Amino acid sequence: MKRRTTQRGSILIDLCAACLMGSVTAALALPSYQGYLERTSRGDAVAALERVQSAQAQRFEREGAYAQQLSLLAQRPLDTSERGLYRIAMFSDSPDSFEVQASALPGEQSKDPECAQITLRVTHGVIAYGPSARCWNR
Repeated sequence: MKRRTTQRGSILIDLCAACLMGSVTAALALPSYQGYLERTSRGDAVAALERVQSAQAQRFEREGAYAQQLSLLAQRPLDTSERGLYRIAMFSDSPDSFEVQASALPGEQSKDPECAQITLRVTHGVIAYGPSARCWNR
């Protein structure tokens, strides 16, 4: 009759090794995932700024001048982004130019320091995007 030998502790060592590999994988993947979430959230600001730009373009075609206030542009309020992550403000210093800013509201998106405030400026039909192309996901 053969005698069985058992390996004591091998299951515990295997479990520890699996946990270690999972932790390393998560530590490597987490920054990439956070960057992905920031980019998709920035899309909310970009969409809001483009919505204001489109409304301003339509108004300029109709009336020959840009609106001086956001409230003059649309039936529904344009002062927050679609998902409510950004506050939208518009500044105008002349009838043929305006600047729209999307400022991150307190929360996860405000932890994106470089793109906490995204701007779109139109001067005599020339568009300038700020602060960088990275903030516009381009």
